[in-house]
Amino acid sequence: MASARPSDELKPSATPVRLLSILVVVGVLVGVAGLLIPRIGGGSGEDAERRAVVSRANDFAITYNTYEVAEKDDYQKRMKALLTPAYFKEFTTVTNALFEALEAKEQKSGDAKVLGVAIETIDDDSAVALVAVDANITTSRDEGAVARRFRWKVTFAHQKDDWVVSQFESVQPLEASTGDPNVTPSPSPSASEEGDQ
Repeated sequence: MASARPSDELKPSATPVRLLSILVVVGVLVGVAGLLIPRIGGGSGEDAERRAVVSRANDFAITYNTYEVAEKDDYQKRMKALLTPAYFKEFTTVTNALFEALEAKEQKSGDAKVLGVAIETIDDDSAVALVAVDANITTSRDEGAVARRFRWKVTFAHQKDDWVVSQFESVQPLEASTGDPNVTPSPSPSASEEGDQ
């Protein structure tokens, strides 16, 4: 019968070391999962709302820039679903006056193309998006379409599980220059024309 060798008695058992290693790995994985799961759950809801705002901003920009002065009622009807009730009332007042002034020109706007939408802020009740959209304006006086470039800051309200526009304003483009970097650039001379319809 063989006796135990002294070197075997001095070797630490591998089982406790393996068990400790497994527990450390499992603890790290549980900790990482605990950090990630709330972010994934919360982030997906916020991402869905951001996508909804971007989609609504696209709808608004295309619809707003697709009209014929002679078909004002149709235009206002299409815009109504995209605006808050208060803002639709304001929009109706403005378009009634504007379209009456443009009636003789037979102005039309179309070929609207959204170049980009960026979400500036978003929470449960409101959002602000920056929108860049180009469109072509035609009138009875012009033989060809005039390309217009619009840059807007659009404010949305979350009402009845939908995002609707509560306000929008033109954003003045800035001139690029290679001058003094400490000097604030001024708006371009044509900026006021680009923001108007």
